[in-house]
Amino acid sequence: MSEEKILSVDFTQEDAYTEILPRSPLVSSYHAQWQGLRLDVHQQPGHETPEHSPQQHVLTVSLDQQIVRLERILDGRLQYENIAKGDVAIIPAQTHHISRWQSETKFLVLSVEPAFFTRMVIEAGDLQKIEIKPRFAAPDPLIQQIGLALQTELESEHKGSSIYIESLTTTLCIHLLKHYCVTGGTIIDNHHHKGLSHWKLRQAISYIHENLDQDLTLVDISTAVGMSMYYFSRQFKQSTGFAPHQYVMNCRIERAKKLLGSTNKTIEQICTQVGFQSQSHFTNVFRKLMGITPRVYREQVKT
Repeated sequence: MSEEKILSVDFTQEDAYTEILPRSPLVSSYHAQWQGLRLDVHQQPGHETPEHSPQQHVLTVSLDQQIVRLERILDGRLQYENIAKGDVAIIPAQTHHISRWQSETKFLVLSVEPAFFTRMVIEAGDLQKIEIKPRFAAPDPLIQQIGLALQTELESEHKGSSIYIESLTTTLCIHLLKHYCVTGGTIIDNHHHKGLSHWKLRQAISYIHENLDQDLTLVDISTAVGMSMYYFSRQFKQSTGFAPHQYVMNCRIERAKKLLGSTNKTIEQICTQVGFQSQSHFTNVFRKLMGITPRVYREQVKT
């Protein structure tokens, strides 16, 4: 394959994987258009990929129950791997990569846009250089957990809330920065900070309550208080004990409880009014937090 062809493989294209894999993804976030991140779940037969250099930072997570034997050439180094379920390989953008395996295998791929990653991690410190290191397959429970959580959101009927997807993406980027990057400069650790100022916390909470019926995003909330998404997420949790997406979900359920008990609106109307994308998602979250369905809750409080 020519150098021009290698560098033209672009994981942002809907059909990009047809360049290097025999089958299309089982599911893909391509049409969901998540900011800075794409998820694809694959089930592929034995195959040898052509040499390719992804345009994104690519993380593969094995979903196989059985050990997969794979031969990989990554950044000019050859390694024979016995890949277990959950093992993660990291192929940074523009890194030459070839892999060969003999039997059918299932895995997910997380592709992170380099420009998005750079913007995100610059907020974490005074960094002049950020370079992700290639890594052959090995366990990383956090990346595995993030990948599986994103897969669950993608495959669910409601397709995931923006603030939850953003929270997972932010966590992934910071994990990559702390554990798999060569950096020039200083990573700032804010654990010693006391969280948001009283004024900024009030601003954030007011904005959340005023916009509960919308598909709230971390960008929206952090912009409203004049902070970067990264710092806002960390300091909000320090102030409240909840990640922003957890706090928003709790607020939605609390408002739903009030509406269920004090109005005759239908459950579908209440679902929309508190910002859920589908009634089934609303019911599932309500049951998870309250132990009963919205309908049963209404029957109990109105008797």
